[in-house]
Amino acid sequence: MTRILSISLLILLLVSWHDIRAEVCGGRPMGFLAMRSQSPIQQLRFGLLYHPPWVAPSGTLNMYYEHNWKNMWMYKPGYYLIDAEVHELAARSCMGLGRGFEISIEFPLRYVYGGILDKFIEGFHRSLGIDNAMRNDFPRNRFAFEMNNGEGEDGWIYAGNEQLGWNLGNMEMAISYAILGPTGNDISGVVTGHIKFPTGTRTEYFGGQSVDFGISLSTMACWNNFYFYAVPGLAYYTDKKMLNIRLQQVHLSTLLAIEYHPKTGHSSWIGQLIIENGIAKHFSEFSSNTYELMFAHKRSIAEDMTLEIGFLENLFFFDNSPDIGLHLGITQAFNF
Repeated sequence: MTRILSISLLILLLVSWHDIRAEVCGGRPMGFLAMRSQSPIQQLRFGLLYHPPWVAPSGTLNMYYEHNWKNMWMYKPGYYLIDAEVHELAARSCMGLGRGFEISIEFPLRYVYGGILDKFIEGFHRSLGIDNAMRNDFPRNRFAFEMNNGEGEDGWIYAGNEQLGWNLGNMEMAISYAILGPTGNDISGVVTGHIKFPTGTRTEYFGGQSVDFGISLSTMACWNNFYFYAVPGLAYYTDKKMLNIRLQQVHLSTLLAIEYHPKTGHSSWIGQLIIENGIAKHFSEFSSNTYELMFAHKRSIAEDMTLEIGFLENLFFFDNSPDIGLHLGITQAFNF
C-alpha cells in the first residue's frame, strides 16, 4: 500500500506542477468507472465511491444507473466460507450547484442468492490451468456465509435464508469541489467529502450499521490520447466491531486508472485497479489488502448519454476479490 500511495502522490505533484487539462491534450476524456470496491471483504463495510476528476456544470443534473453482477467465493478452513452471487442496482444523481461545486446521492439495491455462474467459472479456470480454490468440494450455486468469530456454542456463526432476496443498501452522499479548474472536462483535480447513512436492510453481513465518513482527491494527467488517473482516499469508520471481529477504524484506499481516448473518438478503453487496506485488525485475509483489476469500455450512444461495460476477474489475486464481476452503466445529463 505504501508504494501505491507514493505513486498517487507523485501523480498529484505532476498534475499540480503542469496544470495539465483535457483541452491541452485536445480530447474530452470519459473517465474511469466511478464505482466502489466489489470485494466481498470490503463490502462488509462502507467503501468510498471513487469520484472522477470533474464535477457536473452548474445547472446540470447527471443521472447514473449501474448494475454490478458478481460471484463471490472465499474459503479458508477453520476461518470462513463465503459463497454467493449478488446483483447490485444503483441510482446516483449528481447536481452542479455553482462554480466548481457538486452534490451527489446514491441508493443501492441488492439481490443476494446462490447464483448460476459456478459451473462456468470452474470451467473457465480449468481452461486456463488455474486452481478453483476448493470450489469443487462444495455444491454449486448455493448460498453460504459461515464464519468462526468465537461466538456461539462452537465459535461459528451462520447466515441463513433470511439474507437471500432483495435488500436496500446504505445511502451515500458526497460533496465535491473542483480545485484545479472551473467545471467540465478541463478539470484535473477534485476533492470529495463522503458520508454514509445506515439505511440498509438485512445488512449485518452486507454493510455496517454506522455513520461513516471519508475524503478523496481525484486527479488526472494526460499524454496524447492517454489519460492517467489517481484517486487516493481515506475513510473513518465509527464502528469498532462487526460479527465480533475487531475492525480498523481508519481505512486507506487508492484507485489507479489509464484511459485511451482518441481525440475525435466517441469511445474509450479503460483499465483500472482498486487497492484497499484490510478491514480487520487480526482476522486472516480480512486483514490483508484487496486488489481488484477491471477492464472497461465506454461509448457515447446519444447526445449527453454514455454506455459503459466492465469485466472483473481475479486472475492475479485469488483470496479476496470476486471470482468474476460484470458491470453495466448508463449516464444521462439533463439541464435545469
